[in-house]
Amino acid sequence: MKVVGVLGDGTGDPYSLRLMHAAASELVAQGCHAICFMGGFPRAPLYRDATNKATLPSAVDGWVLIASTIRVPAAELLGLIQSSKRPCVSVGLELPDTPSFTASDETGIFQAVAHLARRHERRRIAFVAGPNGSVEATRRLDAYRLALDSVGLNADPALVATGNYDGPSGRDAVRILQRQARKFDAVVAANDLMAIGVVEGLRASGLRVPQDVSVIGFDDIEEASFSAPTLSTIRQPLNEVGARAARMVLELLDGAMVEPHTVVAAPLVIRQSCGCTESDTPERRPSVDPHGATQSLRENALKELVRREFASSRLQRELSRLGEGILGASDYSDLAPLLSDVCRLYGVRRLVLATYSGSQRHARVTLESSGDSVVFHPHTHAHPIEQLFPSGLIRAERPMQLAVQALELAGEQIGYLMLDGDVRDGSAYIELRRTLSAAMARMTQARELRRVYAAEKKRG
Repeated sequence: MKVVGVLGDGTGDPYSLRLMHAAASELVAQGCHAICFMGGFPRAPLYRDATNKATLPSAVDGWVLIASTIRVPAAELLGLIQSSKRPCVSVGLELPDTPSFTASDETGIFQAVAHLARRHERRRIAFVAGPNGSVEATRRLDAYRLALDSVGLNADPALVATGNYDGPSGRDAVRILQRQARKFDAVVAANDLMAIGVVEGLRASGLRVPQDVSVIGFDDIEEASFSAPTLSTIRQPLNEVGARAARMVLELLDGAMVEPHTVVAAPLVIRQSCGCTESDTPERRPSVDPHGATQSLRENALKELVRREFASSRLQRELSRLGEGILGASDYSDLAPLLSDVCRLYGVRRLVLATYSGSQRHARVTLESSGDSVVFHPHTHAHPIEQLFPSGLIRAERPMQLAVQALELAGEQIGYLMLDGDVRDGSAYIELRRTLSAAMARMTQARELRRVYAAEKKRG
């Protein structure tokens, strides 16, 4: 059975998770194992060879690379992929000699700026860019500057603030823009999370959206439809892109020829935050049953979003409760039953904990839980880190979706966690990773203190 890695540098953001979930789900549906690396690349020894240079895990046959989230030079990344001689499809970033899917960022940004300038007569249009080091962020910032020129507006550096693709950085960007530019009447943000943060920041400063300042985001995540006001945005069909990228890497593994570069349309979606109503765009005008069917769809979508929010909140509360016990564990025997509870709470079939051994060039499976039982592996042979899994861990009876999370504390690698289950709620996985990392570091410190105490007692 083929094994395909889905690799990104997201930290639980909706953009990365939707792409990762769509790709992994499609791979499993096609009868393949999907291994989702959610903790970043290539920071952990998990991804390093004996010379401390980046390497790819040898267990993986091909890759879906969410390249737009990875903040490393494209040349280094491309060299790594090419040297592995394994098929790879890039999402969000065009790489030479590598099939890729990208959104028409430039077209979307042009539409947003033109809409604000022509329809709403905005003249001081600010931009909240993505983080430095992101090729995608640079591309969208360049498109914003060109778009201003196309509508006869000057590109004022004071109207640009840099964010980090999360909500708090959008709120911070408002303060930066108010300090630098003082006045602005519209904001285009490089993603929806920052745009929602911008709306919150504007309100906190006493400004109204859209009456005083229009706001447009990018991505069209679910939260955009239910924010207040609803968020005008540039839509990326993330589910479609993730699934198509997964199918393409399987075609490559079968030796087929594929399109070298696919550009996916990113249209402007009109809602309320720019100053329009949703009926102002043909895309939003229902042709049949304009009130009943559309309202029903919206109510169902809202119910699903609320259901997931409640489920996520419950998960966080339960994890917080379990976290106290995990942090208080003195050894692996204390930790084991708590990890079984984690399996049941997350709805995963299996949880595997691996720790580094010796010079950190090898790892050993320490324990494994299915929720109902725990198996300790005190005498398991260590396997090379680049192998990732010991022989027999990936089972052939069914396609598996594995989430791999590197465990670390203060930059020191401890081991890694593998979860056999859905990656949809990645933020909860990340919280588990942090809690477990801290617990294992504490256990390691306690063992060392006991060893020193025993040595001192023996001498005394």
